Amino acid sequence: MSSRSSAESYLLDFHGRLAGVTSRWFAEAPVQRGGEVLPSTYALLAETVPRNARPRVVLDLACGDGYLLELLAKRQQAGLSLLGLDMSEHELMAAQARLRGAATLHHARAQSLPFEDASVDAVLSHLALMLMDDVETVLAEIRRVLKPGGTVSVVVGGDLVRGEAFEVFLGLLKPLLAAEAQPPMKLGDPRVRSEEGLKELFRAGFRDVAVHPLVVQSDGEPRLIWDSVRTTYDADRLSPSSQASLEAAFLQAVEPLRRADGIVPCRWGMRQLTATLRPADQNRS
Repeated sequence: MSSRSSAESYLLDFHGRLAGVTSRWFAEAPVQRGGEVLPSTYALLAETVPRNARPRVVLDLACGDGYLLELLAKRQQAGLSLLGLDMSEHELMAAQARLRGAATLHHARAQSLPFEDASVDAVLSHLALMLMDDVETVLAEIRRVLKPGGTVSVVVGGDLVRGEAFEVFLGLLKPLLAAEAQPPMKLGDPRVRSEEGLKELFRAGFRDVAVHPLVVQSDGEPRLIWDSVRTTYDADRLSPSSQASLEAAFLQAVEPLRRADGIVPCRWGMRQLTATLRPADQNRS
C-alpha cells in the first residue's frame, strides 16, 4: 500500500483493536427511511441488489467484517458474485471467518481498486465513504470499475437527531476533547457529510442521483448505549481518565431520558445515496 495519512493510520489502528465494531452496533438497529422501516442499514443496502437470476457482480467497498456480504450470500442467489475490499487486515480476517468463501476478499485501498474496467454491476458501501482520503479519486475508481448502467449505493453519516442520548453524549464529549487539546478527528471529505455535497460529488458521471435521510434506532439500556457511543472515533482518542469521566457523566445525564421501561432513546442520523453510472457517450456530452 502507498504511504498513509495520519487519519488512515488511526483508522487502521482502531479497526485493528475493534474489528467488527460497526456491525456490532448497527446490524440489528432498525432504520427508518421516509415511512419505511427496514431491519438495518445493511439490509437497506442489500435491498438495492435485484433478486433476479441475471449474472451480477457486487462489490462491498470497505466491507469490514463482511456482514453486508453475508446478507447477500444468504440469498443463495443464482448468478450473484460477491467481492469485498478493505484496507484493514484485521477486518478482512473477521470477514473471512464469517463468509467462509462466499465472497472474494481483497486487501487494498478504495483509491486504487484491484479490478478491471467495467467489471462490476453494483458498488455498495456502509459508513465508510465519509472516512476516505481523496474521495474524488475513490469516485473515479468506482466509475472506472462499474459497468455502464451500474449502480452505487452508500450509507454515510447524517444530521444529528436532537433531544436524545447521542446529542447528550456529544455535548459532554466536546469539552473533554478541548481540555486534552484534541480537536475532533478530521476524517474524509466534508462534502460527504451533507446532502448538497454528496450530490455535487456524484454529479460527474452519474445520473438518477438521490439522497435519502435515514434515522437509525439504537434505543437501549443506558450502559448499552454507552458501550456503543464510546467506540466513536473521538471518544476512542480520549485518555483513560477522561473516558472514565465521560462515562460517569453520560450515565447520569441520560437518566432523565429513561422511559418507563428503562430504555433510553438513541437515534443516529444517516443518509443513503443511490446513483447510476451514465454511459460513456453521455459523459462526453
